[in-house]
Formats: sequence, C-alpha cells, structure tokens
Amino acid sequence: MSVVIVHYHLRRGGVARVIRSASESLTQAGVAHVILVGEVPNKDNADLPFRTVEGLGYTEEGGSLTPLRLVHAMREAAKDALGKKPVTWHFHNHALGKNPLMAESVAILAETGERLVLQTHDFAEDGRPFNYKACEDCALLYPVAPQIRHVFLNSRDRANLVRAGLPDEHAVLLPNAVISPARVPEAAPQGSTPLVLYPVRGIRRKNLGEIFLLAALAGDAARFAVTLGPDNPRWQSIHEDWEAFGNDTKLPVDLNVVGRLPANQGGESSYEAWLARATHVVTTSIAEGFGLGFLEPILLGKPLFGRDLPEITCDFAANGIIPGRLYDRLLVPEKWIGMETLRQMLVRRMQDTVEAYGTDMSARTLDTAYESMRHDGFLDFGNLPEDLQRRAILRILDRSEQDKVRVEIDGDIRSAENWVLRTLQELEPTATPEQLAPYTLEAYRERLLTLYSSIEKVDAEPPTHLEKHLVLAQFLHPERFQFLQTT
Repeated sequence: MSVVIVHYHLRRGGVARVIRSASESLTQAGVAHVILVGEVPNKDNADLPFRTVEGLGYTEEGGSLTPLRLVHAMREAAKDALGKKPVTWHFHNHALGKNPLMAESVAILAETGERLVLQTHDFAEDGRPFNYKACEDCALLYPVAPQIRHVFLNSRDRANLVRAGLPDEHAVLLPNAVISPARVPEAAPQGSTPLVLYPVRGIRRKNLGEIFLLAALAGDAARFAVTLGPDNPRWQSIHEDWEAFGNDTKLPVDLNVVGRLPANQGGESSYEAWLARATHVVTTSIAEGFGLGFLEPILLGKPLFGRDLPEITCDFAANGIIPGRLYDRLLVPEKWIGMETLRQMLVRRMQDTVEAYGTDMSARTLDTAYESMRHDGFLDFGNLPEDLQRRAILRILDRSEQDKVRVEIDGDIRSAENWVLRTLQELEPTATPEQLAPYTLEAYRERLLTLYSSIEKVDAEPPTHLEKHLVLAQFLHPERFQFLQTT
C-alpha cells in the first residue's frame, strides 16, 4: 500500500488538521505516503512529508497549465517521493471550486482506472455559489466506480450524495479525529468574571452577531472573546463592521484577540492563554462540516453552550455524546425587524444565489423560504442579515425589551436572558473525554486503513458520473436558505 494525499495547501485550518491526522496514522502503520500541495507550508506543517506541485493552489483560472499536465506533474512528484507508482490517491475538496484544474485532474485519473478516495469537507453546492461558478464547466465532478470511494465528515452530506445517485457502498463516513492540544490549559482562576471564548476564525458563517446578542443578554455577568479574525479579504469588511458596532455599543465582546490582546492583565495573548482564561466555550455557527468545535471543549474540560446544528450533532448523539447546552433557535420578535424590509432583502439575496447556481427563482420558492423563517411571530436571529441583527441587538440594549428574546430547545420556548444567566453558572461539561473514544486518532487510523484496503484489490471499471444538477438539488432547498451563507 502507498498513498498520495492531495490538497491545495497546508495552511492552518480544519483540512490541514485532518491531513496531519492521516499522515501520522499512515506513518504509525508503516504506509508510504506523500502530500502534494500547491505551496510550501508554514512552520506548523513543514514537518509533514510534502511535495509542492505547480498548479495545485487556489485559482479561478487554470492559466496555461492543462489538466493533463497537472496529472503528469502530480504523478512525477509522487514517483519521486515514493520511488514507485502510488496505489491510492486521496484528494481533499477536489470539487469545491477553488481550482477547476483539480476537479478535471480527478476526472482524468478516474478515467485511467486509478484508485481514488475523494473526501469532501465543504460543498460548493452548499451556500458557496461563488465557488460553484468557478467549476461550472466541469461536467464530471463526481466519478463513480468500484475503485472510487467518496468520503464524508457527517451523515447529512453522505445522505445527500446517496440521494443524488451515489451507490451506498461507495459512500463512506469518516469523522475527524479529535486530538487534545499539546498543552491542556489550566482552569481559570476561581471567582473571576466568566470569560466565554469562541475559538474560531471570524468568517461570516460563524455568525458573530449572535455573540453580541448573547453579550447583551448577559449584561455584566460575563465577557466574550473571539480568537481570530478572517484571513479572506471577502469577509474583512463584515468583521470590521462588527468591530465598529462593538466600539459604539461598549458591549463586552473582544474580536481577534489571539496575538493582539492579553488574556489576563500583564499576561500572554497566545491561544493557550485565552483557553486557560476561558470559563466557557461558545458556538454560534450556522453551518459546519464536521463540527470539531462541539467536541474539543470536552477534552479541555470546558462547558460549551450556544447554537445547536442537529444535522451535525446527530452523529455525536448516535455515540451517546451530548456536546453542550445548546439551543435550536434564538428568537427575536418580528416587529423588531420590519418584515417588508426582510422580504425585500430575501428577494435580492435569493435571486443572486440562484442565478449564481444557474437556476431560476420562482414565487413559490421565495414564499417557501420566507415562511420558513417565521416562527409564530418570531425570527431566528441566526438567519438574519447583519444589518438586521444589529437592529435587534439595539432593541435589547434599550433594557426594557430584553425579556422578549426567546430560546427554543427541543420545542420548548423560554426566556433567553434567564437561560443565558443560568447557563453561565454551569461550570461542568455535559460529556467526558472518555466518551470521545469513537473520535480518537487510533479509531481514525483503523477507519482510514480499512477505507484504503476496500479499494486496493477490487477490479477497476470505467467510471460513470453523478449528474451535477441532482447533487445541486440536494442543497438548494428554499427552507434551508441562510443569509449568512450568501456572498
């Protein structure tokens, strides 16, 4: 067995962490492997067995490089590293639209009978119309053959591709390994003001506005902090708007704190220092692939609270894990928002989205999306555009209407302010590290080696391909529309 892992880069982030887990697993199992990327990784991942290949990085255009030339370059790099032809090619996010050459190269390798593992962390079809447009000319995004496996982080994505025509036996669930940080931080000092940490990069789908809303409900009972700012220029202006809002309202929220602000007076500003200072961890994201942020706090012994994503956490529940104290919706009164304004914004955003995906928006589609947003006189704060989120928060700061905000938990609707204040008093996690046994590196290694073995000896056949429009249809349900997943 020998393996070539292919991705655009090894920058800090979720995919790079998965690739590191795979590389460490293969090394421990004595499996020869190499990682092909489009750029030299930074010091965090420079110890991995990588080779750079021109043409693998992010780009909307292929330039003068052709898919055939890229395939040739990858094969040469793999042979140089391994000394032989690889048995299995393991691609990450090949169809995400970050580089159309990647998808076309996969199609070529599939046609030549190569054994492929195609692992999708994020779908261009799922709220990423900008990405989807970049690969609109790639007709053969999802090849199907006995020697090809499609790999998913969660059951929802797996089910979507099976409904689109992927044979069940070719669809593999491969959850990420959850690994404790090298240095588990000590608990925060007893008696200190609660510090609620959101350990994410503040991109749009992380729903930063909800942090400000929770802070407004908590009042003086806690401070909130978000670890990192966005590195993608597309999200910078949105992040800056929230920074300005925080300065104007004086809400106890600090953004982009790691490396910029000390966690304690006169102390360090490192990620570990902020984790040590935190009494709670929060999540307000409206979309995730695997949901590492739900499980990592358990290893740290930190209680988690915030927004549930049942499509993700159902996999954890199947393993008996309750990751935190989570709500299904955070509800604000419709009259705070202005429903005609909301509908007009919905028309514009939905129109832009469906056009980017090359489809049409009917009146019925719009009505379905609009009615799905309404909940008996309330709206879910997480599915409002940022301007309307700020409007709602300002109503809470009036201090005469904060009791009108509600949380919905398993169909039960209650005062959000009371729930937040009570939750801040809870200092114990809802699960133990021992319950994370299905997500250890050892369990991940076993699944990975089983996956590779399943295609190593099968007879290769010419591939067929899933119809692109059938895959897209699984994600474009109007009732799933999210403002924070539009461009």
